[in-house]
Amino acid sequence: MFELLKYGGAIALGYALGKALRRRPPQWVFAFVVALLVFFVAANASPIISVNLGGFVAVSLLYALALVFASALLGSLIDRTSGGETAQRPVISLYALSALIAGLITGHFVRLNYSAAVDPLLLFLLLVAGADMAWVPLRLEKSMLASPAISLASAAAVAPIFTLFFGITPAVAFGLGWYSFAGPYLAGAGDAVGGAYGLLVNFLREQLTFILAPVLARRFGKAGILAMGGATTMDNTLPLYTALYGSAFSLYAFTNGVLLTLMVPVLLPLVHQLYTSII
Repeated sequence: MFELLKYGGAIALGYALGKALRRRPPQWVFAFVVALLVFFVAANASPIISVNLGGFVAVSLLYALALVFASALLGSLIDRTSGGETAQRPVISLYALSALIAGLITGHFVRLNYSAAVDPLLLFLLLVAGADMAWVPLRLEKSMLASPAISLASAAAVAPIFTLFFGITPAVAFGLGWYSFAGPYLAGAGDAVGGAYGLLVNFLREQLTFILAPVLARRFGKAGILAMGGATTMDNTLPLYTALYGSAFSLYAFTNGVLLTLMVPVLLPLVHQLYTSII
């Protein structure tokens, strides 16, 4: 419960600061902190990943694909309004990928207590994210409740399969694409393997959304395509949805991302704590 209050409090404090200072945080600050978090989590997990790098990447890719397609399929049961045209995909998050590779290499050759830096950086990231939220007006509509629910239902459907066959904490799926939270939290909670999967699975989910959403948008409803992006639709994948469905759709994408971003710091720790108490 203390951790839930700590992370939720960081977002709330950031939001209050954003309103009080009347100034939006520079985007480079968010990008820099994310890169640092990815680096330290990757370095911390490197000794484990390097033993079976191919296996980690293969399972993570399969996991991310399952989450993406489950979102699209479940969404089609609720919303069949498709019509998205093939859009120009935003550039891959090179800074995160570079930090991931650098962390894996560094952690392989230099053994330090990298996990000690994770929690302070994570709290700062949540503070910045909260301050950023304060600068975008929200208008919630009933129709917007579908996509967050689809994202959560997809995570709940896919997670048990990978827990059963690979022993991965189901909390990984509830990162909902927010790799800079999922990986660091699980690593900080003492689950190095879970931290590695939390980082890789959710990072790949974001990148697969960039690649697959323009293709699947022609066959699946908007609610399911939006659910694919999870928490990332408020920032990283927002340009993709604007390109797919028009500028007016950015409100729906942002609102979906905000709702899920608020849920992840609550649900992910709860799911992981429940899982560890059972095993």
